[in-house]
Amino acid sequence: MSSKKSASRSNENEDFSLKLRQLLSTNKKKKRNATKLLDETCSHIKKLNGEVDDLSNRISELMASPDTDSSSNANIRQFLQQ
Repeated sequence: MSSKKSASRSNENEDFSLKLRQLLSTNKKKKRNATKLLDETCSHIKKLNGEVDDLSNRISELMASPDTDSSSNANIRQFLQQ
């Protein structure tokens, strides 16, 4: 996956995080707990985005590899279309 898409996804995550923070309660204890949960969630999403990027790159490498036969490429394409 291109770095442009990855940067866009990262910006979307940041925007989403800011919007969620604005919706948090004014109660300080609840806000602290919600903020911690939100930060953990955002970190997990960023980790998953990185894994998606890695897998996308790996698939691109497999599709471009001369060692991968056409039936394997067809199987990969069919899987991705599901």
